[in-house]
Amino acid sequence: VKSLLGTATNIQTMVFGNMGDDSGTGVAFSRNPSTGENILYGEYLINAQGEDVVAGIRTPQPIFRMKEVLPAAYDKFLQNVEKL
Repeated sequence: VKSLLGTATNIQTMVFGNMGDDSGTGVAFSRNPSTGENILYGEYLINAQGEDVVAGIRTPQPIFRMKEVLPAAYDKFLQNVEKL
């Protein structure tokens, strides 16, 4: 959105994140929310729902580690980040 630089976008899909090792939950930003640096920032959990993160039941992993565990999903994720 050229005329609205700095406009935030929230994209969300409701899914069952606790259906096995090929599903999960997470949050990501196309920029570091603390510094504004143009770098991917976020966390994710495999086989989990959002409540697992909020309740502190499990510790999320940095988003870049997803590349090691789910490379195809991570690549698709990066493609979507680039579009935004």
